[in-house]
Amino acid sequence: MWDRHPVSLSLIHMLPVVAERHGLAAAPLLARAGLEAEIDPNRAVARAQVSSVLKDLSLRADSPTIGLDLAASAEPLRLGLSGHALLSGRTLRESLAAHARQMPTLQGGVHLALDIENGRAHWRHTLADSDADHASVLNDGIAGFVLSALRNLSGETAGNVHVSLPHRPRVPIREYEDSLRADVSFGQGPSLAISFDAAWLERPNPLFVAGLLPAGAAPTARPDQEWRDEAALLAALDLIFSATALAGSLSLLSAARTLGMPPRSLQRRLAGLGTTFEGLADDWRRAQARRHLADAGLPVGQVGQLVGYRDPAHFVRAFRRWEGQPPGAWRQDFLARNGN
Repeated sequence: MWDRHPVSLSLIHMLPVVAERHGLAAAPLLARAGLEAEIDPNRAVARAQVSSVLKDLSLRADSPTIGLDLAASAEPLRLGLSGHALLSGRTLRESLAAHARQMPTLQGGVHLALDIENGRAHWRHTLADSDADHASVLNDGIAGFVLSALRNLSGETAGNVHVSLPHRPRVPIREYEDSLRADVSFGQGPSLAISFDAAWLERPNPLFVAGLLPAGAAPTARPDQEWRDEAALLAALDLIFSATALAGSLSLLSAARTLGMPPRSLQRRLAGLGTTFEGLADDWRRAQARRHLADAGLPVGQVGQLVGYRDPAHFVRAFRRWEGQPPGAWRQDFLARNGN
């Protein structure tokens, strides 16, 4: 699935802090998903990019349940209107309804539902067009955040709670249950679902903030899809090239998934700009190779690796195609011309 639904970067406001706890810098994680180092809460990106960032964070931190750490560090008021709405109801029921009304200001392609059956309330959160495995860390974070909110807004810290996650478990289930303090199951449908005592819904909200939102406040304009802006698309691809070339994962399929686009759609968009993914990658490699070769202290073999060639012979052939001579000879000529 190709998840291009827009999401505000405020959704991952806690990322730098959690990454730092694991000895990681946020900037490289963001760059690998085609995002700039600074998290602008007013900017909307494709949700696939956010899922890619979080999956990468989990892998590099060697923490399969890091989504729960992200949830614990989340601050509702930093989520914009949807976060403010979550605190604005007199009861948990009102808070959830207000949060649902404002959800389009945080992210698109989300289906929320509250059902009551046999004394149990079931809160369902579905990410449309989202691959469950790709979005697993995001779904873990949403589950942890919503469950914490349910408890805080109802004043209930115990009770029989069940959490159903749409992906497969990434660690023994007991680890999820200990962290969430709830029964947990996996892969039983497309939605994240939290089931709890329906009586919670009518409990007074101890965090109620009167007048925080006007009655019946309508969502602000939904964030637009990022890739309607051609310059933004090309800038994101440039970041992806820079961040993934050394790892050897520079490919159309990988880049398209990160951007939430089918590969053919990405190819069509680039064709409309008079270029191709392969052409952009080739131009990027050529420019970067020239830049690195200008540094006399950097071995030629390392330059090839920096621009994504694992085999030195492949780099030499590509460079001959670009410049008509091998990289070592080009460097000598360049240094001679520049008096080095």
